[in-house]
Amino acid sequence: MRKVVGTLLGKSVAEAVKLRGKSGGQAIPGLVVETLVPGYLGVMLSQLPDGVVIVTGTNGKTTTTKMVVELLQANGKRVLTNPTGSNLTRGIISTVSRQAKHGGKLPFDIAVFELDEAYARQFTDVIKPRYVVGLNASRDQLDRFGEVDKIAELIIDTMLCATEGIITNVDDVRLSKAVKASPVPVDYFGVAPDLIKYFPCDEELVAVDTRSRKKRTEDMPVAVRLISFGEDKAVYEIKGKKAETKLQVTGQHNFQNAAAALAIVSALLPEVRSLQLIEQISEVTPAFGRGQVFTLRNGSTVQLNLVKNPASFRQGLASYVRPNVAIMIAINDRLADSRDMSWLWDVDFSSLQGRTIEVTSGSRAVDMALRLHYEDIPTTTIELEMDDAVRQFCSLSNDKVIFASYTAMLHLHGQLERRSGKSL
Repeated sequence: MRKVVGTLLGKSVAEAVKLRGKSGGQAIPGLVVETLVPGYLGVMLSQLPDGVVIVTGTNGKTTTTKMVVELLQANGKRVLTNPTGSNLTRGIISTVSRQAKHGGKLPFDIAVFELDEAYARQFTDVIKPRYVVGLNASRDQLDRFGEVDKIAELIIDTMLCATEGIITNVDDVRLSKAVKASPVPVDYFGVAPDLIKYFPCDEELVAVDTRSRKKRTEDMPVAVRLISFGEDKAVYEIKGKKAETKLQVTGQHNFQNAAAALAIVSALLPEVRSLQLIEQISEVTPAFGRGQVFTLRNGSTVQLNLVKNPASFRQGLASYVRPNVAIMIAINDRLADSRDMSWLWDVDFSSLQGRTIEVTSGSRAVDMALRLHYEDIPTTTIELEMDDAVRQFCSLSNDKVIFASYTAMLHLHGQLERRSGKSL
């Protein structure tokens, strides 16, 4: 009965939200169902023959989840997921009620959900995942989580709830050391020792010295390792074999995310050849607002990239700042972004030295321009209203990149869709 009632209620609320034209209401159906039909989520997910996989960590959840989903689908699995990145429990319930049949049946084999670091642990009280992927632990939303050790503790607790296996980052010593004694098998993904400098951990974000981390991880068994990368090509070692692939998902951080995706899918589908997975991952396109490229009517392009903490901003700058590309930075301080924006002062902006930022926007546009000023990086325009900012920015004839906090990214994504004929 709960399956039917919860599903119909969720679908009805979702339709009401849609009719009212309420934006950002993806989690509302889940909130209503969670309140009025307790136990709905556990009953629904227990139907899945291949169980549930959780992807959690500070950075890379949405892209890694998309990679995992598409690899599984390419190999014949029907996959339930939360593609928009609504990664709290109520967002998952909304997804489940929307995708279920009216009689409460879920027509899927397996669920792969990205989950917020804090809510992932709560989720495991409802249903135990077969596998948990722990990507990384870094400072994020200081007003909510506090220090990075607390974030790591939440991710570790979630990983230890897995019933069949754990996949984690060998190069994140907070995570990899903590799961060594896990009662279930642990598979690691990572990067070659000479690449560690491109993927600094939290302590290395300002002054990168990776020598001790190399020593601590180079002798650990790694299921999938990123051997080299350049532009859109990467070489992976998987099950002892090396293979090169060309990724549509750009950014050096996404080469590492691909290693995580390959590791978990190899564990879920051991019968599939490694080279086949390598070929299939080359077909995955960028996730929502994570390096998506929009082609504008004037023929130029805009690449939209989410930045939400020092680590993601550093990786974005390293990956997407190219010669002759105009740059806009949009920073909000709403609840979903983090009210505490002091993390902007921990970002290494040295890669922007000698450049001018065309526009800063959002509720913290002035703060962003001030931060850049202290690095002697000038800003041409400070425009708090994002609609006006993006209108001005899109009128530029050269190719462009936007770095945006979470709520700014959501707003700008809609604007760019309206201003373009397509996204790549």
